[in-house]
Amino acid sequence: MRTSWVWIGMGAVLCMTACREVSPPPAVLPAGASSAGIVAVDAGDVSTDPYARATRALSEHRMLSPAGNNAVEHYLAARAAATDQARADAALAELQPYVLIAAEQAIARGDSVEAVRLRNLIERIDARAPALPRLRAAMATLARAQAAQATVAVQTSTIDAAAPARSTASAAVAPATTVLPSRDVESSPTSPPPASTQTTQATQGTPQLPAPPDATPRIVQAPRVPRLVQDAQPRYPLPALRARIEGQADVAFTIQPDGSVRDVRLVSSTPSGMFDASALAVAQRWRFEATGQAHASSRTVRFRLPDAEKGGG
Repeated sequence: MRTSWVWIGMGAVLCMTACREVSPPPAVLPAGASSAGIVAVDAGDVSTDPYARATRALSEHRMLSPAGNNAVEHYLAARAAATDQARADAALAELQPYVLIAAEQAIARGDSVEAVRLRNLIERIDARAPALPRLRAAMATLARAQAAQATVAVQTSTIDAAAPARSTASAAVAPATTVLPSRDVESSPTSPPPASTQTTQATQGTPQLPAPPDATPRIVQAPRVPRLVQDAQPRYPLPALRARIEGQADVAFTIQPDGSVRDVRLVSSTPSGMFDASALAVAQRWRFEATGQAHASSRTVRFRLPDAEKGGG
């Protein structure tokens, strides 16, 4: 009987030991945490990924602005990471022409601050970009023109300030020099009139000469537009290509006497802001037949996806 109790006790001890070896220890979680919260932390915060921020900025049409929170600057930040360097380089190569167009437009409207910001972005994308010397020369010309305008404005304000003093001095002298005896004027019927009267009569009798012609070419509003001799295909914007968006942009411009295109401006676009830069860029590459006169014209630039892109292939 005693032997049986001994064997029963040994069996209970072995059973308890086996249960402790098979059952895993319970997971210890921090206070207030859950398994879903751990998964979210392991997945990472997308907002800290520069490449993800750049993609989001493109989808929200923030290609170049605002400063510090646009697609180009986020791609530049992503290029520093080894994992995203190749993708960021490819995206920056696609966006660089649009940065150049925006910089040229800023120079054309006299916005030197924005032009400097965009030129710095191009230098960060490619310090040896072929367009950089041309941009620097255009910005130097703009700086000289703005300095000359400021000098003229200062001189004009100085002249305007001195005008009241001269008027007051002339009024003080006038009574002493203009009062003459009546007999001096009517001394002889054959005496010549005063010099002021002669000047007035000479001015009235002399025909007025027309103003000299303007040196700038005259724009001819003619029904027939010069023939297009060199067309160009627009670059499909990367955000629109990724989102498979089609649209168009209407641009107006002036055909110069030599057939080149100048003064390109956007009239309308659909969807708004998506194809503007590409349409303005391609218009500057058009060439028309030379007529010796300037012509005002307009065209519609259409953006259509290839059949494979339309089908989702």
